[in-house]
Amino acid sequence: MFPVRAEHREEFRALLAYGKSIGATRVGFMRADSETGQQHLANVKLLCQELGMELVADLPFKSDMADAQIDQMVGQLEKGRAQIVFNHGSPGVYEKLIRKSRAQGLPTSFYAVNSGSAQMAKHLGPLAHGMVFTQVVPSPWERKTAITREYQEELARQKPGREFSYGSLEGYITAKALVAALRLAGPQPTRESLVTGIEKAGQLELSGLRNSYRPGQHLGMQLVDLSLVNPQGRFVH
Repeated sequence: MFPVRAEHREEFRALLAYGKSIGATRVGFMRADSETGQQHLANVKLLCQELGMELVADLPFKSDMADAQIDQMVGQLEKGRAQIVFNHGSPGVYEKLIRKSRAQGLPTSFYAVNSGSAQMAKHLGPLAHGMVFTQVVPSPWERKTAITREYQEELARQKPGREFSYGSLEGYITAKALVAALRLAGPQPTRESLVTGIEKAGQLELSGLRNSYRPGQHLGMQLVDLSLVNPQGRFVH
């Protein structure tokens, strides 16, 4: 495996560290009711322990959750006096949890990982104002980095009128990483030459971003940024 973006554990770490920095210690985590969800839960528990925080609400979900089950989640947050909550997966279910929590008057702050962040912010409207999201790529609307400037110019050339987005920038970076890796694999790439080429290079340079790949340690990018939804519904880094 050669991941390109930072792993979810680092997103969890960034959200928890931010919560801790503003005085929060009581945490809720919404995750899939699956083996993968259990793995994410284990990471969150370890991170809470490292940061001196307490997981007060484990909120497993399935895709077909009824409103009554969402109400139970809201009750768990209220009973546990959760100060911050964040999710992994199912922005739709998480959106329902946020709406019901706000309707109940819970003071809990809701954070989220990058997946589906733009759609969630749009659907929630004013309820998204002040929400904190992790992002694993730079802001696609700013021109502070070489990769973003290149992406904006290429998208404007290839898809005139198409809006910039986190998703398309992540896709562009991933495609750029694949092309760089294939060049390292030689003129007749094989599975073996691909792996050898990437590991021998040690990193892929992607217009200012660097992916680290060494034998036994495939880290990819380590970029995890935080963005805040402002009153106009835009992401501010």
